[in-house]
Amino acid sequence: MDWDLCKTFVAVAETRSFAAAGRRLRASHPTVGRKIAALEKQLGTRLFARSNDGLSLTSQGRKFREHAEAMAAAALRAEAAASATGEQARGVVKLSIGATLAAHWLMPRLGPFLRDHDHIQLEVITHPFPASVRRREADVVLRPVDAGEENLIGRRIGRLGTGFYASRDYAAQRKLPERRDEWRGHSVIGFADQASNAHLARWSDVITRQGTVVMRCSSQGDMLAAARAGLGISALSCFVAESYPDLVRVAPQKLASVSDLWLLAHPDLVELPAVRAVIAFVTASAREDRTKLRG
Repeated sequence: MDWDLCKTFVAVAETRSFAAAGRRLRASHPTVGRKIAALEKQLGTRLFARSNDGLSLTSQGRKFREHAEAMAAAALRAEAAASATGEQARGVVKLSIGATLAAHWLMPRLGPFLRDHDHIQLEVITHPFPASVRRREADVVLRPVDAGEENLIGRRIGRLGTGFYASRDYAAQRKLPERRDEWRGHSVIGFADQASNAHLARWSDVITRQGTVVMRCSSQGDMLAAARAGLGISALSCFVAESYPDLVRVAPQKLASVSDLWLLAHPDLVELPAVRAVIAFVTASAREDRTKLRG
């Protein structure tokens, strides 16, 4: 059985689309279609049927999926076993990390790591976030929740603090709130993407409920830009906001939300020297910056 065909089958089964599977596999839509057709011809049965929601598995496709996913797990274990015998960390490691953490925290620290590990090619994946380790979209993921449904292994490596910030120009025009009942008359920059920032969005809305929401943004970068432009008070990651001298913290001892940072990997990948090197680097960096990250 051609593993490449099975890998394509798993991608189509999970995405329910030739185009989406092609994006994941970095292959064209026609190439994915040809591979599925070849697999169906080899097996002598239809694996997919078209529906209003995209491609769905036939009964034979559902049965084959169990075997294909077992093959994927076996291939992953074989790759780990073969790579673990080498003394030097080498290969591609895909790290899934939030865009804000990547841009403002990880990138400034990467130089020495890349120079010391020139046999490792690091792929930083910020979209989609968090990428799935089970689907091999990432090898390691740094995120604010634990293993979840993917049965990953890892540890909590730090805590991430969020506070409210305003520009110095904004602060010069009015007294900043120190308690929740002092937000009346203040302009607030809120979260537009409530789903992906559910915890922070609820926290922000509760605290600022007496203020006036003048705009909502879907990215931390836009919220930062809006706050620096003096448009209002915004909830921002402390390690980002504290690097801008034109911003001031609102009630620094009272208004803060803290979430855990978990560094996780697939249990069949953690013994790969390259993966171990990336995990060790991120863990050590978070430990050194724990005060900065927590705010």
